[in-house]
Amino acid sequence: MNATATTIVLALAAAWLLQLFFSYFQMRRFYRRISELRRGGNLVSIGMSGSAWRRRQYAVLVVDPATNRVRHLEQLSGWTVLAVLRPVPGLQGRTVEELLDENAAWPPHIGRKLAAAVQNAAQHIVEFQNKGKEVSDAGEESSPVEPALG
Repeated sequence: MNATATTIVLALAAAWLLQLFFSYFQMRRFYRRISELRRGGNLVSIGMSGSAWRRRQYAVLVVDPATNRVRHLEQLSGWTVLAVLRPVPGLQGRTVEELLDENAAWPPHIGRKLAAAVQNAAQHIVEFQNKGKEVSDAGEESSPVEPALG
């Protein structure tokens, strides 16, 4: 193997290791923020829209389990491993059912992909709540459920 090919292979390996390093720290920041949002007994759900071929959009929905109303919403915003969770105003106080309504009006700053990600997160919350009801309706002793979804 000549020196140029060796240099290219080493450069690609170094870039790959650097990407893994940055991905690790992005993951730690993300899950640290999710842990902060869970405090106080909140239901936290992560929704996604898009595909591997189109840009993905992630939303983190925080719901009060007593009222089933949105307390907080954040979206993963940024470029690749530099993306961070940023608050999205405008949906606080809405119920989960309002978010799932296909005919509901969304604030103008919330795009179609973000709305789909929020609806995906809301659907996870509904499934989680229904699963808890099935266990309690069956008369089985339910174990404490961690108030987080993903």
